[in-house]
Amino acid sequence: MVVVLLLPVILIGVAWLVSSVFVRRSSLRITGEGVEVHNYPQPPRLIPLAQVGRFEATPRSGNFKSLRPETAVLVLVDGTRVPVRSLFAPDAGHGVDALNQRVETLRHVN
Repeated sequence: MVVVLLLPVILIGVAWLVSSVFVRRSSLRITGEGVEVHNYPQPPRLIPLAQVGRFEATPRSGNFKSLRPETAVLVLVDGTRVPVRSLFAPDAGHGVDALNQRVETLRHVN
């Protein structure tokens, strides 16, 4: 009886743990060449700077939105949306505003 009652709590905990590991193992780099998105466990993807539009925050939703890690989406100039699990990039900082500022800075340099 106790196992049946605790099973949903255990499943939610496991889902939170897995999503946290995937976010921590993911990375993001913004250079003069472009934006390299590595959403673990997928291979890294380099998007040329000329195709990059802006970063947008992904709204948290659902019953357990407080457990969902903070993520974003990279909107390309053609409207394509690329999910981004990591909001930290070296030389840019943390958060959507910092990432967008880094992209704009590199656009004016190149």
